[in-house]
Amino acid sequence: MASPGDPSSDGVRTWRPSPARRKVNVVGANKGLWDWALDAYARQPVAEACLHLQDAHGQNVPYLLWAAWMAEQGRAADLKIAAGVMRGWDRDVGAPLRGVRRALKPPRPPVDEIGKEAFRDAVKAVELQGERVLMESLEALAGPPTAPASLVEGLVAAAEASGDPPRRAALERLAQALQTAHG
Repeated sequence: MASPGDPSSDGVRTWRPSPARRKVNVVGANKGLWDWALDAYARQPVAEACLHLQDAHGQNVPYLLWAAWMAEQGRAADLKIAAGVMRGWDRDVGAPLRGVRRALKPPRPPVDEIGKEAFRDAVKAVELQGERVLMESLEALAGPPTAPASLVEGLVAAAEASGDPPRRAALERLAQALQTAHG
């Protein structure tokens, strides 16, 4: 079972995974975060659990997928720094792009629907590229892989570090979806 590390003398909270009770290969060993996340998110129960955490609990999907990848690979990182990177990026880049994309979803007469949808697709592509930039930034904070750790505990530790954790059950749903889709 993974657990958050004890705060260091300077108060920095670091995720230090302990070995999981059983090895769970969620998506694939030795994959970079971006490829791992694309494989994971392509599974319907994972996408549904992620969107629920985003829409009902205000969570950042790339950050949660990073936390799951970290646990699956037994990597350590300073969660306070990672959460700060995520919050700043989401506030300034991710949330505004998501807002524009969502604003373009309903019909907007007299705006041409075909043109609007093409524009929405372009915004969606930029939003996805932004998520990739965030994930690459988070991946750079991760230490080397070790023994796999508990997905739930990794997700909980990351969500707590972000400052506004959802109910544990919502994180357990994502962990279960990841394990079911790839176990």
